[in-house]
Amino acid sequence: RMQHQRAEESAINLDPLSARSALFAYWRGLAICAAGGKYSRLCSALPHLTPQERLCIYSLALHLRLFGDGHYRSGTFQNDLAKNLRNVALPATGVPLSVFCSCRPLALLFAWLLLPLAALVAAVRRPSSGGGSLGGAFASSLLSDWSWFHYWRLNCVLASYHALATSDPGYGLEDKQLFLAACERQGVAASPSLS
Repeated sequence: RMQHQRAEESAINLDPLSARSALFAYWRGLAICAAGGKYSRLCSALPHLTPQERLCIYSLALHLRLFGDGHYRSGTFQNDLAKNLRNVALPATGVPLSVFCSCRPLALLFAWLLLPLAALVAAVRRPSSGGGSLGGAFASSLLSDWSWFHYWRLNCVLASYHALATSDPGYGLEDKQLFLAACERQGVAASPSLS
């Protein structure tokens, strides 16, 4: 038990440069991926990051890469982002995240500067337990604190990427009317609707 506790404490007490290292790794990874770099390039460029940390960067960059591309439900990925994020606010501000989806330069500004700033605020506000450093808390907030929001956005971007890459007509069934019509044609019970 004592050995396990020491391992946890050493993971929390990251070096003072961890904030700077995390931020530079984030920026480097974002630049590589947003410019079209593959995940394998990210892995070789940032081998010191965990797979989860690299996935965090890659999925965010994929949002930026798909920004103006077509979308199976909303015309463009940008429109889908704006619709999905209109009811999600930047913590403690009340500013809906959809504001940052109005144009690509604003989305880039958000990813490049405002997201790290939000991670810093989260690190400062996080209760310090076990003597953890601010740098470690920032690194964790920026790259590895996965909440429901991260998983939801990962699901959205992967579904969008798959739909774009495969042109699978099944994604058309995301439209409720098309879905209900297809169910009716196939004799599948679905939610009641007015015809």
